[in-house]
Amino acid sequence: MRKLSATFILMSLMMVLILAGGAPVSADQLTMKEGANISLSATAGPNSTLTISSIDTNTDVKVKVSDTDTADFLGAQIVSGTGINVDSSDGNNVVISATGAGILSNKGDLLTHDGVNETSLGVGQKGQALTSDSSGGLEWASGDQLFNSNALLNAYRTADNVPTVSPLKMIDGIVDAFNLGTGINGAASSNAQGDFTNHFYAPTGGSAGVPIPMVNFDGTDDYLTIIDGTLGSTEGDAFTWSFWIDFNSDGDGVLQDITANGDNNLLIRRAADNKWDIFLQDDASATQALVAESTNTFTSSDGLMHVMLAFDGVTPAVQFYINDTVETLVPSKGPTAADLDITTGTLTIGRNTNNAANYLHADIGQFYMAEEYIDISVEANRRKFIDASGNPVDLTDPNESSGFKGTLPTGNRPIIYLNKATTLWQENLGSGGNFTVNGGGLSDGTPPSIPTSGTGTDNMTLVSNSQTAKTQPNAANILLLAEDVDAITPNTDLKAFVSRDGNDPVAQVTLSEVGDFEKGKLYTGTVDLSSQPAGTSMKWKVETDNNKELNLHGVGLEWR
Repeated sequence: MRKLSATFILMSLMMVLILAGGAPVSADQLTMKEGANISLSATAGPNSTLTISSIDTNTDVKVKVSDTDTADFLGAQIVSGTGINVDSSDGNNVVISATGAGILSNKGDLLTHDGVNETSLGVGQKGQALTSDSSGGLEWASGDQLFNSNALLNAYRTADNVPTVSPLKMIDGIVDAFNLGTGINGAASSNAQGDFTNHFYAPTGGSAGVPIPMVNFDGTDDYLTIIDGTLGSTEGDAFTWSFWIDFNSDGDGVLQDITANGDNNLLIRRAADNKWDIFLQDDASATQALVAESTNTFTSSDGLMHVMLAFDGVTPAVQFYINDTVETLVPSKGPTAADLDITTGTLTIGRNTNNAANYLHADIGQFYMAEEYIDISVEANRRKFIDASGNPVDLTDPNESSGFKGTLPTGNRPIIYLNKATTLWQENLGSGGNFTVNGGGLSDGTPPSIPTSGTGTDNMTLVSNSQTAKTQPNAANILLLAEDVDAITPNTDLKAFVSRDGNDPVAQVTLSEVGDFEKGKLYTGTVDLSSQPAGTSMKWKVETDNNKELNLHGVGLEWR
């Protein structure tokens, strides 16, 4: 017999008590004597409560369904069923238990249990579930993002046909079809040249490239001049020069002034001992910032040479390279912190007007002078002017609608950039004005142009400008459209990287070939960004390795 000291709560019932053999009785409280049999029935009523209890906790109270019922506590009415077990073997308590599938114990992207076996499904496996994230994008049940390369491809095709929308910004991505160079960070890229008629970027060298015009200064009366008011420069503390030169044999052992200004604040020349001389002076204080001479000699037998000189008047520092190799300068003074004013007096190319005899006799091309310091000890910075094969790099920035202005190396327009054909070579493509031709006039060099084609293709680094994501992404998907001139192995010859903090992308994407397109092959891949530095400034980088030639026709980046 189960000891019963329980409360049964029957809401909304009116309890009617019927004494054995007597008339129905209604009561708020009923005390029954030991051994008395009471029959209970109820009619509906509001807020009615029936309590059956024993004052003596050691006394059992029997509850039966009928006179023939021998079980206690309605025991005969509790039956077992599928998955339900009833046990009253101790004669007092009724134990009800359920059987079925166990608790999932493993970890995985998605867990399933069929009552017997437990299975873990990885992302993308059959049976995996898709859901929607807070911004409405699709994601796997695990939270990993789902990307749709078809969306990127369609966006690329739109941008390719509507040049004014390149790069095409999407809600959660960007597509650049290379109609213009506005999506590319020229300063962070290297060995990359854009063909915006045919919509692609390609590595420099190889069979790609454009000719660099070479003009001849005759050593007799040819030189260029520009007055300070036209040049429009202000006093500055940083300068970088780059030019190509090939001395004529009768110019060896003779002073050859490359460029100078009337007050000798700037003078770059090859001296009579065939060494390079550099003179830089602060005009305001007459402080000599640098007086130096090269260790080695250079003559016409050396053929075409590329000359680079960078001066930092703050640090101060000076760097000098000939043919992509550092050339030691032995200074007699400096380098000293100074500001240089190159506009005092007339600036010349091909002669020093303070010394009437010093005319240049050489072929020269692509004369570049910027009022900023470029650290040319960094190879990637030199690659913006000379490729790995020792050939000229086109400094053209096709974003300039009015012509070639030399802004590609740094993103800034240099003060001087001379790179037109012979009859127009004096027309300055930089920010300063045009030069005046003096003497008999310039003639074609020998050869009249130097192609950028090299003996081998350079390895290209192409970096995008940053685009801001609406929220911080944890994953990104990239789509590349590459016309493989050479056989390309993804992740070996062609690599892609992504960042979310606006810095140099270092999270490498594992690329897979997913199909052919009208202009090449499609490569795509997804990369986890959750362990990368935090941020919403999205940037991609594409690299080519092993000197493989290709035309990259477009890049799409999507993030979640």
